[in-house]
Amino acid sequence: MTGISLKLFTTWTELQAVKDGTSTMMIAYTADKKPKEAVHEIIVALDGCEVTDKEVRVNVSVIKRDVNELGEMMGKAIGAKLEEVLSKLA
Repeated sequence: MTGISLKLFTTWTELQAVKDGTSTMMIAYTADKKPKEAVHEIIVALDGCEVTDKEVRVNVSVIKRDVNELGEMMGKAIGAKLEEVLSKLA
């Protein structure tokens, strides 16, 4: 992951389509290119985006996958540390 985040704007329709599962790709816009109906601000990782001239396509599946991988790594690290601490107490 690059660690770069983008501040974008999207419409209610795009948010609903992703939320209800009918779409895994959300169309969003930078502040200077957004249409007036794109009033919902989102912050997304650059890694999950395809940038075009007028819009940014946010691939929600890629973002979910990356978050799941990160969660798994964090869980393993925390679990290992807990085992280390508990073994010292025993």
